[in-house]
Amino acid sequence: IEQVGTGMRWAEGPVYFPSEKKGGAGYLLVSDIPNNRLMKFDEATGKFTEHKKNVNYANGNTRDRQGRLITCEHSVTRRVVRTEKNGKITVIADSFEGKRLNAPNDIIVKSDDSIWFTDPLFGINGEWEGERAKPEQATTNVYRVANDGKISAVITDLVNPNGLAFSPDEKKLYVVEWKGTPNRSIWSYDVNSDGTVGGKTKLIDGTGPGSLD
Repeated sequence: IEQVGTGMRWAEGPVYFPSEKKGGAGYLLVSDIPNNRLMKFDEATGKFTEHKKNVNYANGNTRDRQGRLITCEHSVTRRVVRTEKNGKITVIADSFEGKRLNAPNDIIVKSDDSIWFTDPLFGINGEWEGERAKPEQATTNVYRVANDGKISAVITDLVNPNGLAFSPDEKKLYVVEWKGTPNRSIWSYDVNSDGTVGGKTKLIDGTGPGSLD
């Protein structure tokens, strides 16, 4: 294990960008949420520096299939954005059915270019990782954004869904649910060809044997 960076109040959402040149050095971006900034570790120089300030308390980050940065912003914007190659910011999602999102948290991109993200309350529960606000959504959902920009709530029955990931073949979606200490679980869903999910199964009980509580 090698420490490549320090000095953050809370590190989240690491995403690695490989070099566009074969065999070249890449770089890692990570959110420092309470300090409202993105940090960067450069493999070529070995330096860990501030990449960007005032990022709306960015949390989860990922890359899309075109190598662009996709970011979940906790506050005040409460949205999902894409940073274009020229630095321009494109808003991917900031509302659902006419109401503002809660606080987009973690995010992944499927091989069909659809974007999936979680929307718990953490970023609007206080001032530590965002700005306190009243939620407009009745539930804390997992959303899917299709190629045409249409957003759909694919999971609506989890309390504060957090991290998420696909299995290597993308036939399974794994989602962490956090109901409050010590109620944590990881759920598995079957991913259907039309972008819906089903077959909800508890994969890991975070309060069971071997838990950290």
